[in-house]
Order: sequence, then C-alpha cells, then structure tokens
Amino acid sequence: MPPASHPDTTDAVEAERQRWDRDASTRDRVYETAIQFYEPATAAEVAERARCSPDGAREQLEWLDDRGIVEPIDGRPKRYQRNNAYVEWARANELRRERTDSELETTLRELLAEHHAFQEQYGVDAPYEVDALEEESIETAWEEIGEWKTIRRDIRRIERARKDRDVVRETGRAD
Repeated sequence: MPPASHPDTTDAVEAERQRWDRDASTRDRVYETAIQFYEPATAAEVAERARCSPDGAREQLEWLDDRGIVEPIDGRPKRYQRNNAYVEWARANELRRERTDSELETTLRELLAEHHAFQEQYGVDAPYEVDALEEESIETAWEEIGEWKTIRRDIRRIERARKDRDVVRETGRAD
C-alpha cells in the first residue's frame, strides 16, 4: 500500500483521465495522443487512447494532416504518424516563448559542456560512433549514449529557439 502522503497511482491516473475527458475537446485529445506516437497508428488506435470514436479520431487526424502536424501513410487501414519536424518546431517555439535569451544561453553552455565531456570520455564526435560492446559496462554505456543523444537533441532545440527569436525580432512575426 502506498504511503498515506501519496495518492494511489491507479486512482490518480483515473482521475486525470476523467478530467481529460471532461475538459479537453476531441481535437485536443487526438492532438495530444498523435504527437506522442513514435510509430504510425490507425485512427482506431488513436481513438482508443484519445477516448473518442474512430470516426471522431479520423476527422481530427485529417484536420491535423491539413496543418502538417501528422502525416498520413497510405494503406488499409490508413495510418498516421506524427510529423517530427512539427514536433521539433513546437518544442523550440515553446522554449523561445518561455525562456529569456540569458536562460537559453546559460542552458546551451551547460549542455555544450556536457556534450564535450562525452566526446572526451569516448574519444568520438557523436554518440552513434560509440560501440557499447567495447565498453567496460554495456549498461552504463547505453545509459550514457542515451543521455548524450538527449543532450544533442536539446542543443538543437535551443539553437532553433534562439534562431527563431532572431527571426521574430527581424520580422516582427513568429513564423
């Protein structure tokens, strides 16, 4: 039994699902579901997770496709995958709006220092060049490779946020 100070996980999850059903539109639920999928999914699969009908999911997936948020994959049944370029843009845009230039620069410097430390530790330029089987501990190597990949992704996002901020300053528009 969980400690008294912590809610029962099952109850907390169900309460969150009920709040989501009550407060979020079908479009919002399909959007949140679709951008979390790493593999293509059918409208029925999205509907199950988004807690809506397959027809409702299909309609919203087509709306998201029209806006470049998801991409259709032809076939029977038709499947959809998230547009990773959109996801990267959205996350960079969120950083740009939520962080100051100074905060972005500080975080970028910290991440670059970690990136360089991994380069030095493994003697290679990028995590894909590391052969975990040659390392003393495969598990540790895989954990560190994953962390290094995350650092590189975060560096790209911050650099994009900073570049997008420059565009906004120059044009007055957030394209």
